[in-house]
Amino acid sequence: MTAVRVDERGSVLSALVCAADDFAARAESQEARRDRARPGTGVHHLHAHSATLWRQAEGDLRARIAELQR
Repeated sequence: MTAVRVDERGSVLSALVCAADDFAARAESQEARRDRARPGTGVHHLHAHSATLWRQAEGDLRARIAELQR
């Protein structure tokens, strides 16, 4: 593993937080599209599944950020 200096660590964490925020925004977008789609349709399912995947990715990334901040 490559050593990271303290000033670089802050930059890395900041970039990860930005990525997690982006994942959250993408999930919200998919949830809005899901809510506009007719329930039971393929489009509804597609957007629901996509929103779930973005939320999982966001949660995983935020957990990793928390680990790195310790």
